[in-house]
Amino acid sequence: MDTEIRKIFLGHKSVYKSESFTPKHMFMGDFIGREKELMLITASWISGEKSMPMSPLLIGEPGVGKNRIIYELAQKTGRDLYIFQGHEDVTAEDLACTVRFSDHSKSVMDYMLSPLITAMFTGGICFIDEIGKVRPRALALLVSVLDERRYIDSTLLGERVHAHPAFRFVAATNTTDINLLPEFILSRMRPQIHMGYPSKNEIDDLIRRQTPELKKEVDHLIDLFWILWTEFGGSIGEIAPRDAIYLFSLASKLKAFDGSGGPELLKNANEGFTMELPEEGAYTGIKPEHLEQAFHQLFTNRVAEKS
Repeated sequence: MDTEIRKIFLGHKSVYKSESFTPKHMFMGDFIGREKELMLITASWISGEKSMPMSPLLIGEPGVGKNRIIYELAQKTGRDLYIFQGHEDVTAEDLACTVRFSDHSKSVMDYMLSPLITAMFTGGICFIDEIGKVRPRALALLVSVLDERRYIDSTLLGERVHAHPAFRFVAATNTTDINLLPEFILSRMRPQIHMGYPSKNEIDDLIRRQTPELKKEVDHLIDLFWILWTEFGGSIGEIAPRDAIYLFSLASKLKAFDGSGGPELLKNANEGFTMELPEEGAYTGIKPEHLEQAFHQLFTNRVAEKS
């Protein structure tokens, strides 16, 4: 987005909004399952004359689909999505506004609004991922955002920003980090939605939709995957969707690499002959040996440690 388009005025200050995130369908595929979670989040966001929207918290293991469900809701509601990535070094002012050296000769510094304040100003969705990793001192700034005040004070801006009526908030944390969140935040984030692993049928359906080029062979490969998974101590239906997608994606790439003569081309590549990496093109299928190779590469250590 052009920086001039992103420029707005808060009070008497010229500031720049954060950019929204628009998920690409080509990388995501169809959304499967999670009807209960979709219903709970959407219902909690309803507001009225005497009822403000709630701020749900998603809790679950890495890769179970916490981010994906927010992308889906942003698309379904037609609202811009602004994502703030939580980590240990986030400060309170990072959640509000930062400054950078300006690209323009007439300015020394530019004010850069955080994804949170941008969503509050524009009426978008703010999603704080890994909120459990943000220190309590920084999270204290969120208190006035998540209760009936619905505003945030920025020391750097010297402004109070009130939330647009359409503003919605949601956050996610890994299960291991939930105990790091202070009570003054947990008490304001409701409902707290625990996201477990999808059922085996949902994982099977996800794989089929992610690999339409496999056609008839996909059922055999799915059966082979569950056999390998259980042999290494995994439980049926206890795999993150992200891991299943990565597995079949790597297997298909290994097949494409072999099918295009990749081993020989890579062996002979040098300064005079470079190997081309195709940017486009459908994969033609997966052989069992490629699935096994991908499985051992991605999962052997993880499943062995879990067992």
